Amino acid sequence: MLNYNFSTQHERYMSKRILSFFLFILLLNQSLIAQENTAIPPAKNVIHGSLGSFVLINSAQLTYDRLISTKPNGFFKSYYFTAKAGGHASLDFTGSESGVGVLSSIGVTGLTGAGKNHFEVGLGFGYFFDSVTGDDFVDGTDYYDESQFYPQISVGYRKQTAKGFMFRTGLGISEWAYVGFGYSF
Repeated sequence: MLNYNFSTQHERYMSKRILSFFLFILLLNQSLIAQENTAIPPAKNVIHGSLGSFVLINSAQLTYDRLISTKPNGFFKSYYFTAKAGGHASLDFTGSESGVGVLSSIGVTGLTGAGKNHFEVGLGFGYFFDSVTGDDFVDGTDYYDESQFYPQISVGYRKQTAKGFMFRTGLGISEWAYVGFGYSF
């Protein structure tokens, strides 16, 4: 008759699992240390322009980012104060000028990673300056102000070094689906 010892078999299985787990942690730790050694200091200033579009809406913006904080731990490694100004236009085939105006915004942009490739998230608020002129308003006026505040939100990818070329792309409110280029220093 075969004598099968379940507890010995189970102990061997658990020892292999524990050894595999510690080996995985050791390799993960070594890869994190290797990534830390390739860290690039964040740029103090970044100037960039972006063009965005979403179906019939277009935008162009010029942006200035100023480094306000760096954190070695956590998801976001660097935080920037962000100021934007630009233009916004809706394609309108009716002949009215609605949806064409100037916008500006301020906020904070967080970047992940310590290298040159980053995930970026921007949050803030902006103001859209827009006025409509025409002869057919109900109250008899020929001017109407449609200016308003809006949330500034963007999520995307950024390639940036401490000094030199910068590229970004992503999605955002007021920037829509954007592509941008700039210079960091």
